[in-house]
Amino acid sequence: MRGYHCPRSCCRGLSLVELLLALAIGVVLSFGVVNLFLRSKVSYLEDEEMARLQENGRYALHYLAREMSMAGFFANVLWGERIQPGAAGTDCFDHFLDTRTSFEHYNDISARGEPANSGFALPADCLGGTAYVAGSDMLLVRRTLGSPAVLQGVGVAGRDTRAIYLRVDLENYLATLEPGGGNPGPGVDIWEYAPQLLFLRNYSLNKNDGIPVLCRLRLSPGSNRLAPMQCLVEGIEDLQVEFGIDEDGDQRADRYASAPTAPELTAAVAARIWVLVRSVHAVHGYRNGHSYRLGDKLVPAAGDGHYRRVVQTTVLLRNSSVYRS
Repeated sequence: MRGYHCPRSCCRGLSLVELLLALAIGVVLSFGVVNLFLRSKVSYLEDEEMARLQENGRYALHYLAREMSMAGFFANVLWGERIQPGAAGTDCFDHFLDTRTSFEHYNDISARGEPANSGFALPADCLGGTAYVAGSDMLLVRRTLGSPAVLQGVGVAGRDTRAIYLRVDLENYLATLEPGGGNPGPGVDIWEYAPQLLFLRNYSLNKNDGIPVLCRLRLSPGSNRLAPMQCLVEGIEDLQVEFGIDEDGDQRADRYASAPTAPELTAAVAARIWVLVRSVHAVHGYRNGHSYRLGDKLVPAAGDGHYRRVVQTTVLLRNSSVYRS
């Protein structure tokens, strides 16, 4: 029996041209798949940077707004100028304990933390290095926490014996700042004292990363000096504050000032806060050519690959001396 033989026309393989054409089509399809993957990855990174930018901006603005609205809250008394410091330490520590003013504003600071023009001046040991974001504002807020540790002689929350507390003796009309709060006694309220200096630093984890960050300085428990710097949120590139000044005594802002004097701040009833927040990392293929306005300050376009956004709010200075009259 003879074997089966197919015709020559149906037994041919691929020609070289057909093979090359198939390879070319495969390469094009593979390139399309890889390109789609890369674009999806870039889109994911862009969305991640934008989401992080928005979250950082919301957090920073909320934190600053709450601190400003609470500035000058000295428990259940409105006579901050009569609060006696019962502790002493470094010049900066003593400055934090000086409750004659609710807050201090330092306008357009230099890289060394020195204000361009201000009615206030920080002691030298409050500042260190040249890592401040030049041209941004800095705030010192003095206040107690919103809830007491001791109320009418009865403990309602734990106390850190090393921390500074405001001890209010309502019967004897006496208020002092004391480590641990002292002896409660009848008719005595004790509130933790929590002032802080808020500013922008031009790096986050190391001095070369170029990531601006919102930081704070607070009292160090038990050492009569300031605690190490603590940074809160990355990507905060600029901070500007304007204060609404009441000029006619009607408890309403008549004008806003970006560089108020010390007397003007005592007449401030509101504050406008602007925060310029940027993405932590540059976005591939993006070039930011936008300029941004923060109050009366115009920030020119950086021309880099970072997303940016301005967030703003106005807060009532509820504990201003204007409302005490």
